[in-house]
This record gives sequence, C-alpha cells and structure tokens, in this order.
Amino acid sequence: MYSNSPSPARKSIAGFLAAQSSRISHLWHRLRLRVCYLPKQWVILLASNPQNKSLSWQDFKPVLPPADRDWADPFILADQGLYYIFIEEKLYATKRGRIVCLTVSQRMEIQSYQVVLERPYHLSYPFILKYNGQLYMIPETAQNNQIELYRCIRFPDQWIFEKPLIKNIKAVDSTLVEYEGKWWLFANIIEPGGNSWDTLHLYFSNDPLSNNWIAHPQNPIVKDMHLARPAGAIQKSREYLIRPSQDCSIRYGYATNFNRITKMTENEYAENRQSIYLPMENGPYIGVHTWNQANGLVAIDAIFRRKRFSSPASIFPKKLLHPSPKPYS
Repeated sequence: MYSNSPSPARKSIAGFLAAQSSRISHLWHRLRLRVCYLPKQWVILLASNPQNKSLSWQDFKPVLPPADRDWADPFILADQGLYYIFIEEKLYATKRGRIVCLTVSQRMEIQSYQVVLERPYHLSYPFILKYNGQLYMIPETAQNNQIELYRCIRFPDQWIFEKPLIKNIKAVDSTLVEYEGKWWLFANIIEPGGNSWDTLHLYFSNDPLSNNWIAHPQNPIVKDMHLARPAGAIQKSREYLIRPSQDCSIRYGYATNFNRITKMTENEYAENRQSIYLPMENGPYIGVHTWNQANGLVAIDAIFRRKRFSSPASIFPKKLLHPSPKPYS
C-alpha cells in the first residue's frame, strides 16, 4: 500500500542535513563575529550640553583613536574659548598608559594632539587641580606605590613632578574636592581585603598640596563594586555634591553612577545613588566609566565594540596624530 510518510532512510538523511545546517549556521555566526569585530577599545565621546540637560547616547560624538591604542579618563579644562581634554592613552605595544592632551574648539573640532606626561610606569586618570593660581595634575600612579602631584610649567604640554601626596600606597583614580574649609581626597585602595574596583577610601587635609593627609576613621567609606571606584571630578552645585563612580558589577567600567554626598565630616561619611548612566542596549558601546563636564561640554569614555566595516565616523583628524615618541626610559 502506497504511503506519503517518508522512509526511514529519508528521515535519516533529513536529520543529517538539518544537523549539518545548524552546525554550519553556528560556525558562520562565530566567523562573522571574528571578521566584523576588532578587539574592544576604549574611546572618547563628546557632547555639547550648555543647559545641563539629560544626555542620551545619540547626543555624543565619538573621538576614535587609532586601532593600536585606548583613549580613556577624559578631564576637561576650558580656557580662552578652547577645551583642553587630558586623557589616558594606552599603547597596546607598551601596555603602559601616558597622558595626552586633545585641544578642542567650541564646535567640538579637534585642533591638536600632544603627549604631555610619560613615566616609566603606568599613568592614567589625569585629575586636574587649580590652586592659588597654579595648575596641578594628580594622575593615577599606583604602579609607583604613591599618589603623585605634578605642576604645570608650560600649558598644556610641560609638567614636572612636584612631590608625593601620600607615599607607600596603591591608590587608583585619586579625586580631590574642597568642601566646608577642608580638602577631601577620594581613592580606591588596593590592599588585602580589597581591590581597585570595590574599596573606596577618604582622606582630608587643610591644604591640597600637603603631604599630611589624614585617613578618615570610617575607611573604607564604600565597600561595593557597584559604587566605589571614582569616575570623574566631583560635581558641585549650590546645595550638594555629586560624586561620579563606576559600577564594575558586570564588567570593569560597566556604568557610571551619580552619588549625592549627604554627609562628609572628619568622623562621618554618607552618600546615596541618585542615578546611573548605562551602556547602550544592543549598541556598540558596552561600558562607560568616566564622566566630566566643564563650560557646556561633557566628555566621557566608553568601551567600543569596533566593527571593521561599520564604524561611526570619528571627529579626530588622523593627520594630527604625530608619530608616537619613544617610551620614557
């Protein structure tokens, strides 16, 4: 009797073909990801924000570095109609960060690129401090086991070592703020029982140039990888202070928190998170860990999953990128 049902042989062949089709599809998907995506890269993004409004990812313009380096930790100094953005530049060849300055016009056009500080150890997070008419920088120098202060002798490209602020300490992302007649220094400390992601310490002094900083009795003031590590200069308003911090719970530099400081005295510290800036959903930016703003410009960094054939246009003109100088030795 004739039957429309497939024979066992046909079923076997159909099953084999279905399995091979699934396998080929899976291999093609993996190959497409390898071909289309370069390694993840830290990049800078800029947005004009004169009204201090809420910004979406679409408001930012990327400043993409060449494919052989990361750009991160942007700090802004505005002067005479220009923005000077100090950043960490990490060359993949040396695996060591140095400090670079990008000069940007009010129309967010890149005017120049300069290497301004390089040492035989890693530098990043170039916190800029103005004090008594002098300009200082406190970059991250954890590899040299101290918090270091540099003084500007020619703006923006010449900085000399002034002195250590705190010795014998592995501190990352030191951030200073003046509040109620004292100076306060926030930093994540790498020590037994803590790491660079989750352990925030606080110090205070009457003078930001002092090398006699007093550890807060409540240290660590934050012990939480969702909230601890600094993510930019503390923002001041008439009523309160906002401390940007990193959320490293998903990955390093996953998102940026904005924490309102509700109490800061020599004996007590408290803050609460007001909001969080998350990476793009299903977009090319999968992490953001620094947020700074000055004179209507916002600068952030982000982990960019850079596509080989489909990348957003950078506003950084490659002709400004001079040949890289030899590493400091």
